[in-house]
Amino acid sequence: MSNAYQPDWDIYTCHIEDNPAIIGLDLDLRRFAPLTRKPNAIYISVYLNNPRADGFPQGDEFEVLGEIEDCLVQQLETTLQAHFVGRTISNGVRDFYFYTANTLLYDKHIADAMINFPAYKYDYGVKEDKTWELYFDFLFPDMQEFQRIQNRKVLRTLKEHGDNAEEERHIDHWIYFSGEADRELYWQQAEELGFAIEARPVDKNSHQPFGLQLSRNDKTDEASIDAAVMLLWELAQQLNARYDGWETVVVAK
Repeated sequence: MSNAYQPDWDIYTCHIEDNPAIIGLDLDLRRFAPLTRKPNAIYISVYLNNPRADGFPQGDEFEVLGEIEDCLVQQLETTLQAHFVGRTISNGVRDFYFYTANTLLYDKHIADAMINFPAYKYDYGVKEDKTWELYFDFLFPDMQEFQRIQNRKVLRTLKEHGDNAEEERHIDHWIYFSGEADRELYWQQAEELGFAIEARPVDKNSHQPFGLQLSRNDKTDEASIDAAVMLLWELAQQLNARYDGWETVVVAK
């Protein structure tokens, strides 16, 4: 693994086979995967004893599932040098996913961890997955959800610094284009949405060198930010442009 790798765990909600689900995964792995030396995917399915009607855990079971995760991760990292990449919870089942090179006695190592939780039933399995299809096609969010996750990261930072999310303030957004004509067409449509131009930067080293820095006054609650960002993000998709994020200042409470 590159020294540039920094674990970046986050969660999002979705549906798995029409059932509500929560998926948690290490997002930074997208920059390095597939790891060619770890071509085998291992899964462990742990069945909840007392799920809610929607299939999610309740009460003390949250804590127990955390203990099971810690035990499995420690066991498989130690014995198989496995890499823990994600987890799901849906329909009364918590699934844990690992990638590894060595699968020798993997079932025994799982059993050695789960022996500490005799009240829980579980299944497991392994398959060859050289392209990390499980990670990219199942665990990883679609592009829109990924952008919402990035929004939440910034919002958490603002909140940690005492931001008042109900106060409108100047928010900057960056979009990059392959050609100047697309940039100008984008700007014409963004202007109708109430955005103003701050700058037209150019990055000659990029395959999308023509930038556009836009701004608008908005609140920083999650609904307001998602609405503003997704307007610009969806418009960027129509013109094969790249929405490159947003930033603002803290407005203290």
